[in-house]
Amino acid sequence: MTAWRQYIVRAQMAMDGLAWGLGAIRSTLVERGLWPARELAVVAADGRPAWVRGAQVRSRSSQGKPAGLVVPEANCLAGELRLPEMRRGDLEAAVQEALWRLSPVPPDQIAYAWDAAPDAQSGWLVSWLMCRRSAVEDLLAHHGMAADAPVYLGKSGRVLSVRGRSWNKQQAQQRRVDGWASAGLVLVLAMLVAPALMPLALKHRAVAQALQHVQGLEEQAAPLRQKLDELRSQALIGDELAKSISADPPLASLVERLSAALPDDAWLDRIEVNGGEVRVSGLTANANELLAQLGRQPGLADARATGANVRDTALNKERFTFEMRWRAEGVQP
Repeated sequence: MTAWRQYIVRAQMAMDGLAWGLGAIRSTLVERGLWPARELAVVAADGRPAWVRGAQVRSRSSQGKPAGLVVPEANCLAGELRLPEMRRGDLEAAVQEALWRLSPVPPDQIAYAWDAAPDAQSGWLVSWLMCRRSAVEDLLAHHGMAADAPVYLGKSGRVLSVRGRSWNKQQAQQRRVDGWASAGLVLVLAMLVAPALMPLALKHRAVAQALQHVQGLEEQAAPLRQKLDELRSQALIGDELAKSISADPPLASLVERLSAALPDDAWLDRIEVNGGEVRVSGLTANANELLAQLGRQPGLADARATGANVRDTALNKERFTFEMRWRAEGVQP
């Protein structure tokens, strides 16, 4: 047997055990009057009228004609047998075969009843009762009952129904009753649980509506979000420009400083400004004196010559190239 087949068999056995457990619970509820079931008027083993409900026998008044019969325990054989693991639906055939082997008379001459429960070890534990069919027929005839009337075999104050046509009919009726009772029980539970679940359902609905509303707002806000992103990027660009502008020296002030520092016989050929760095070139009578004069200006710092000064003999002046750093107002050198 493959592993997959073993898993299927195990699952089927577990479902059979669950079905037996539910049946045992139903039988207990039936005997205590907590589950609907048909009560059958019978003649008890001692000849007195009684009611049979599930596997329980209780006395009744003598009013009404009995519809069933309880065979006395003295007329029956009883015992237990163990069967290996098998499907619950296969128990009927297995029990019949086992009882026929145990029967002292041919199988067609016995009436039997049995009940099975899962064994604590493994398999099934079967409690059985059997009696001669001729004894059952004699008792039915003695009490004026039909040959197919329900018959029960009694032991220790409890009864088991003889398997046959009447038993099959009773089982079909009980299944219909169980179906209606289960449907009613589910309906009652639903009515009891509904008020408790209603707030949760309302909250779920409110959350769903809120999510739907938020989704709608997000769809409406998508164009605005795009515009906000554009504005944010433009603001960043503006900040960068503002920082750049604040970092660059004001040209008017720079020209004013240079004009104040240059003597009358000097002039500039070129002014280059790169951020805070300033580069100037031109002609003057004394380049060293001009460099010192530029170094004393409050808005200029780090004045230096980038190369040797060259004298222009035609103009009798020195050609210079100076570099310096612009210092904003209020900033210490």
